[in-house]
Amino acid sequence: MKKTGLGKDPLSWIQPTVSNRVKEVKASSAPLSPAAGQPKFRTFEVRLTTLLRSDQLEFLERLVREIQKNRSTAYRQERITKNTLIRVFIDTFKEARFDTTNIPDESALLQRVRRLLH
Repeated sequence: MKKTGLGKDPLSWIQPTVSNRVKEVKASSAPLSPAAGQPKFRTFEVRLTTLLRSDQLEFLERLVREIQKNRSTAYRQERITKNTLIRVFIDTFKEARFDTTNIPDESALLQRVRRLLH
C-alpha cells in the first residue's frame, strides 16, 4: 500500500454545505420559523431568479415603499421587501382554486386569475 501522507480521512476538513436544520425542514416540509437571532431570509432554502417587466418591478417597489411608510413603529417588527411580497403572493395562490385546464398562454392565465379576484 502506497503512503500518501493524507492520513485516514483526507477530506475531514470539508464542512457540510447544508445545515442539519435545513435537512430537518426538508424532511418535515413544514415552514421554518426564524431561530432566535437568525435573520428570516436565512430560513429559506431555495433561491429563484425571475424575469420581470419594468412596470412589474416598479409595482413591487412602490408597494414596498407604501407598506413601509404606512406603518407605525409598533408594526415595524419585520422588514417588508419585494421578496416578501412575492412569497405572500405565492402563498395566497397556493390556497386559490381556479380552472387550470387548457391555458394556452400568460394572457389567458392572467384573465382567469383576474376573474378569481373579482
